[in-house]
Amino acid sequence: MKRSVFILSIICVVVASAQNKTEKYIEQYSQIAVDEMNRYNIPASITLAQGILESGNGESRLATEGKNHFGIKCHSNWNGKTIIEDDDEKGECFRKYPSVADSYRDHSLFLSERDRYSFLFKYKKTDYKKWSKGLKKAGYATNPKYPILLIDLIEKYDLSRFDNKKEEEKERQLYFANSYGLPYLTGIGAYYFNKESLYFTEINTSFVFSEASIGYNHEILNMFYAGVNAGILYVPIDEPIVIPHISSELMYKREKRKKLLIRGGVQIPLSEMHLFDESFNVIPYFKLTYLLN
Repeated sequence: MKRSVFILSIICVVVASAQNKTEKYIEQYSQIAVDEMNRYNIPASITLAQGILESGNGESRLATEGKNHFGIKCHSNWNGKTIIEDDDEKGECFRKYPSVADSYRDHSLFLSERDRYSFLFKYKKTDYKKWSKGLKKAGYATNPKYPILLIDLIEKYDLSRFDNKKEEEKERQLYFANSYGLPYLTGIGAYYFNKESLYFTEINTSFVFSEASIGYNHEILNMFYAGVNAGILYVPIDEPIVIPHISSELMYKREKRKKLLIRGGVQIPLSEMHLFDESFNVIPYFKLTYLLN
């Protein structure tokens, strides 16, 4: 009896762990799938289910080393980098991508630019069952259970909810936000996203000195930004002074229900800044900026 309970406990832990990994995968890549759907009319539920299945929740060797989440092989028209992996035969050639987003884009192009998949686009984006069966019919996978596996994933994790997202809903551009960090304990600002660009203005305070700035960040990798900003530092101790500054920063944009910008950088006062008998030439900072829904 004890042995049976122990085995059952192990099974429950394994199942829960696998489910948690799948949910993390969905959270991380659902927005990319929706973006691709709005551009190429491939259901986001299908893209996510294929990504989960083909990449083993993003943990297969093809996914981790080659950023290939859809098992797309090299074929004769591929001129990019490659990775070798056993599949239907030993030592097959698969495509290798610079980023996961590139893999998602190539998946969209792979389906939309090949005649054998053209009939799929006659189906409604919300009919994931026809799309699942159609992919098998078109020869995307050799596994006879491929449609069932996709449909089970879509229904288990309610992936069809992403198929109803309209393009205008995919992402707001203008956000107001609260920031918290060091040395600036709190702040407020406005942030405008336009494709790979972020424009912002903000005010932050340490309750000893404050700063106001405007800035620009550019996306250099998937969700990673680098940029500069300029503004003023206000020091109210003794005789209040205003000092201009320039800054550089790195930022990561976390995509969840509660969007968060994780930021770090340095401010350089353009004239001497004295505080508590100390002179500051560089002010490192760290901020967590919560974008308000």
